[in-house]
Amino acid sequence: MTSIISSLSAAQISKLSTSTIASLTSADVNALDNTKIKALSSSQIAALSTANIALLDSEDMRAISPSAVKGLTLNQLEVLSSGQVSSLSAAQVVALYTSQFEALGTSQIEALTSAQVAGLTAAQVGTLDSAELALFSTSEIKAFSVTALSGLSPAALANLATASAEALTKAQITVLSSGQLNALSSDALATFSSDEIKAISAKALSGLNVSNLSTDNIAALTKAQVGSLSSAQFAALSTDQIEALTSAQVAGLTAAQVGTLDSAELGLFTTSEVTAFSASAIAGLSTAAIGGLSTDQARGLTAQQLQAMSNAQVEAVIAAYNGV
Repeated sequence: MTSIISSLSAAQISKLSTSTIASLTSADVNALDNTKIKALSSSQIAALSTANIALLDSEDMRAISPSAVKGLTLNQLEVLSSGQVSSLSAAQVVALYTSQFEALGTSQIEALTSAQVAGLTAAQVGTLDSAELALFSTSEIKAFSVTALSGLSPAALANLATASAEALTKAQITVLSSGQLNALSSDALATFSSDEIKAISAKALSGLNVSNLSTDNIAALTKAQVGSLSSAQFAALSTDQIEALTSAQVAGLTAAQVGTLDSAELGLFTTSEVTAFSASAIAGLSTAAIGGLSTDQARGLTAQQLQAMSNAQVEAVIAAYNGV
């Protein structure tokens, strides 16, 4: 028997009460064409039974207006198949309330397409935990907008796979906060290219746990980035990290940073790197640290550097120079 629904116009469908919508049979729902489904309001969508929601095919799902998608209840979302989820437009997915997006299950998250992911909001992305973030493919990771990516919690990034970390673009890395970067493993950070390391914002760098950076990461930092590290951050550098510094980076060090070096750490710098210290920076060296200079390092000091030193520093240099 033909459902009466097939004879009603879209305008008439839009005026049906929620109680009437709730009473529709499977035959009635199957009689809804795309134009009629598009006419349904959010409250009418919410009134559909879960059994009837499950009857909607891909075209039916795409016909639901973005504003009406907001009416999907948590119970209705639970019964959506992977096919139904993947059929939604980016506009429909972005229209979902945060609570609706958070209710999506594992198979439903896996069904999201790169086009859908590209439209996600920071609030939606903020509901993801580390296990859920792991469900996204590398192409989907790349698809996150910079706005959305800023919503990821440090906890969600804590177990990010190296392949996913490597998929992050320079633009995405630029917006990561220090909290987000600190949540990444050293292996994940090691996948960042030189250009990507240079893309880390000054604000993020100021709170970065530098001990997580690889020697390649350290070597990739710009002179300005190294010079902007706090004395506490610089003091936290390991032996390998100090040895990874280049002469160009050393030239940007501050007196406060250099002041954290002990004699053993100063001894890690090559003669050319010691020569690269600015006059203002070298004035920050402690006499104890200067005592660690080798004869070659002491001999490499320039007149400008020596003239910037205090009398006590000069005497320490002479002692190092003479191997005393």
